[in-house]
Amino acid sequence: MAKVWAPTVAIQIDQLIADLTSEGSNAVLTGIIITGNPTTGTTLKNVTKTSSYSNLKFQGVAVFKKDKLVGWLNEEESKGYNYIKDNVKSTVAHIECPGGGDLVMEVLRSKTKVKGKVVNGEPSIDIHLSAEINIAEVECPIDLSKIENIIELEQSINEKAISVLEASIRKAKELGSDIFGFGEVIHRADPQAWKTWKTDWNKHFAETAVTIHSDFKIRRTGIVSNSFLDKVKE
Repeated sequence: MAKVWAPTVAIQIDQLIADLTSEGSNAVLTGIIITGNPTTGTTLKNVTKTSSYSNLKFQGVAVFKKDKLVGWLNEEESKGYNYIKDNVKSTVAHIECPGGGDLVMEVLRSKTKVKGKVVNGEPSIDIHLSAEINIAEVECPIDLSKIENIIELEQSINEKAISVLEASIRKAKELGSDIFGFGEVIHRADPQAWKTWKTDWNKHFAETAVTIHSDFKIRRTGIVSNSFLDKVKE
């Protein structure tokens, strides 16, 4: 599900066990809440109606440190988590236009690479995020036939992507839980250095420098190049 809806994460039981027992990564689980009336929702009547009295809804991601729940990621932070873990392959998102209004974009072929290294005796992480974008809907006064507007949009999209990933990393550091597996990345990059950090990795994780590179490219602008609102104003 995370492959097509970025705020949600699907965790298999074998992955959960691996993360709970790993020295370089911590576990997460999908949050589920009950909407509506849970008492009526347990009756047969609930499934015979077109609109149920009660439903289950995915919301947030639970963060663990070892086997203890230590906090939650909100929707934006959950998106960042899924992008960093390379769980997202395609999704739909909104972006603000430079002059006001919104664009709806379809993110395709998202790919994330995470590399680790040791710099001056300290762990360091580089994240490289790339994706192709189709503009699906235009609800703002922007001329997408002009290359300078496309360049400006790409810059805005990349700044937003970096902001989302930074928010997720910041929350994980506040909770003291490496849910991204950065420790495992450092372990592969420098096994000798890892030996000195693995016993209290979550503490080192909170101080680890992380650099994010985002390369979102607009490939197609869909069937509409400009907002219909422009024609309404004429």
